[in-house]
Amino acid sequence: MTDLDHVRAIAMLLPEAAEHQVEGEVRFTVDGRLFARLTNHALDVRTGDQNGAWSLTVLTDDSDWTWVEDRIARSWELTAPRRLLEAGGR
Repeated sequence: MTDLDHVRAIAMLLPEAAEHQVEGEVRFTVDGRLFARLTNHALDVRTGDQNGAWSLTVLTDDSDWTWVEDRIARSWELTAPRRLLEAGGR
């Protein structure tokens, strides 16, 4: 399974997640807002409020996919509209 396959499997389980291919990277959005992107084995996810705190993680054969899943889900939670969070979120 490729890094993209792993990330896609995690991200697309989240409510209303969408995948987009843009200029050599794969972006995952919710309600039109970016919550994760994958470029050349590097995953970028939101780690703070809407003002721009993001974290880049290089994915390797030894990546802890449980940890990666949590990072993606947390980024989704920070990005998703309130109506999705109030409906139970992930």
